[in-house]
Amino acid sequence: MENYMNFGEVLQTKRKSMGLTQEDLADKLFVSSKTISNWETNKTTPDIDNVIRISQLFDISLNNLLLEGSNMVENIKKNSEIKESKIYLACSSVTNLVFLFVFAVSLIFGELPDIISIPLAVGTFFNLFCVLYFSKRYRMLSNTMWASRTKKQKIWSLLFSITLVAVLFAIIFFIRFKYNAF
Repeated sequence: MENYMNFGEVLQTKRKSMGLTQEDLADKLFVSSKTISNWETNKTTPDIDNVIRISQLFDISLNNLLLEGSNMVENIKKNSEIKESKIYLACSSVTNLVFLFVFAVSLIFGELPDIISIPLAVGTFFNLFCVLYFSKRYRMLSNTMWASRTKKQKIWSLLFSITLVAVLFAIIFFIRFKYNAF
């Protein structure tokens, strides 16, 4: 059985054979030297764009790069899904904030017609489920544990959760006062 090097070992070997420091390689790939260090120690893997740049820079076939690091393809797919989930989560969150703003402004400038307010309330309600789904998907994909998060990440998570609750209450109050429901 042949002994293959993993991606980090290949990267480190090729970098050193070209006489490059981690900082030099980082400059060529437009990433930080910490990122290069993480790649070389297999803590993280590069995205597909950087894999292509590395392939071209070191004249290594993509096939060799992707197959020698056995988990490379899976990590690239996972990182792509995480990025996609973050985008959907951000879009859904911003949309809900816009809906909440429209509700708040309608109280100041006068009621919205039913033909607008009902679809807006229904859209906000269903959009809230999208936010919950993509936040759960993001957490599952990124395997982020609360204790391992930075203070800034914890603050953003709390603000996000508070915003979700505010949107939910806004929907409930809107329906309650507009239609005397519940």
